[in-house]
Amino acid sequence: MVYSYLIFPFIIKKLSNKTSLNINQSFLPKVAVIMSAYQEEFIIRDKIESLREQNYPKDLITFWIASDGSVDGTNQIIQDECKNLSNSHVFIFNSRRGKPTVINDLVSKAKAFYNDTDFIIVLTDANVIFKSDLVSFLVQPFFFPDISLVDSKIDPLNKVSKGISISENFYLDRETLLKQNEGKWKGLSMGASGGCYAIRSNDYVPVPKDFLVDDFFISFNILLKGKKAILHPLAICYEEVSSSISTEFRRRRRISAGNFQNLVYFLPFFTMKKGSLWFVFLSHKVIRWFVPLCLIISFLSLIYIAFYQVIVLFAMLILTLFIGSVFVFDKLFENNNIHLPFLRGVRYFIVINAALLMGCFDFLKGIKNNVWEPTKRNQ
Repeated sequence: MVYSYLIFPFIIKKLSNKTSLNINQSFLPKVAVIMSAYQEEFIIRDKIESLREQNYPKDLITFWIASDGSVDGTNQIIQDECKNLSNSHVFIFNSRRGKPTVINDLVSKAKAFYNDTDFIIVLTDANVIFKSDLVSFLVQPFFFPDISLVDSKIDPLNKVSKGISISENFYLDRETLLKQNEGKWKGLSMGASGGCYAIRSNDYVPVPKDFLVDDFFISFNILLKGKKAILHPLAICYEEVSSSISTEFRRRRRISAGNFQNLVYFLPFFTMKKGSLWFVFLSHKVIRWFVPLCLIISFLSLIYIAFYQVIVLFAMLILTLFIGSVFVFDKLFENNNIHLPFLRGVRYFIVINAALLMGCFDFLKGIKNNVWEPTKRNQ
C-alpha cells in the first residue's frame, strides 16, 4: 500500500524528469466530440454552451450528442440548444442502454460520416464543462504519430469545503500528476479520466456489453497496441466534485466492479515484452484495487499475534477506538459545518476502500448490465 501510494509516484516522478516532450505544435485535424447524456437537465445547457464556445475551426469539428433514455428535461434542452451548435448530430434514444453502448453507436456513426478516414475522437461526459481552448490543446500531441490518446486535466467546477470534497480534490490532484508523469516517462498514462479524453479514431475498440468502466478499457487497449497515452496539463475542463460520502461510495463501488472486469479481461494479454506497461499497471492500479484485501489480512494477522503479544492487543484496541472515534467526531463536526481535513481524510480513505471491497463482491456475484444512475454532485 505504501509502495503504490507513495514510493511508485516518487519513482515515476524521478524517471519523468529525465524526459521531455515538446507538444507546442500547430496541428488541426478533424475532430468528432462524442457525448452520451442521461438525466442531466441541470448541467447540459452549460455543457453545450461550452462546446459552442470552442475556438477550434468550425469546419473541422462535429458534435455527436445522444440522450440515453432521459425522462427529465434533458431531451428538450439538447434539441433546443443544438439548433445553434454548428455541425451537431443529435440522437434521442427512448430506452436506457448504458453509456458504453451509446458511445459505441455514436463512434460508428461518426466513422461513417468521415468515411472511416483517420480523425480525432473526443469522448466526454455530459457534466464536464470545456474551457474554450480545450479541443485545441487536446489535439496538439497527435502531431506525433505514436501518440494515440491524450487525457485532459479536470479541475473542480466550483471549489467547496463541505463533505469529502477536500479529500477528493487532494486525491484527484495527485492522480493527475501521477498520470502526467507516466505519460512523460514512456507514454504510459494509466487510465484516461472518463470525463474528457481524445483518441485516434482508428484505435477505438468497441466496449464489450455490460462493461462498467469504458474509459479504462478503451485506453488500455491503446497501450496494448504499443501506442502512447499522455495527459496534457493545458487541456483543461471542469467538473463538480462530489461532496456526499454516500454518493461517492456508490460511485467507487461501481468503478471497483468495473476495475475487476478489466483486470480479468486484460490479464491473458500479459507478456514480459511489454514490461514497462505491466509495471505501471500493477503499481498504479492493481495493487490499489487489492488494498482492502491487504488491510483485512493485516488486521487478521494482528488478531493472531495478539494472542501471544499483549502489547499488540492494546495496539489493536487503540486502533479500533481511533477509527471509531474518527467516524463519530467527523460526522458530528460535519453536522455543525466544521470540516477538519485530517479526520475527513481518514474517513474518506476507509470508506473508499470499503467501496472497493464491495465492488469486488459485486463483480464476483456477476454483473448483469452496465446501466447506472449518474452521480449527483455537491449535494
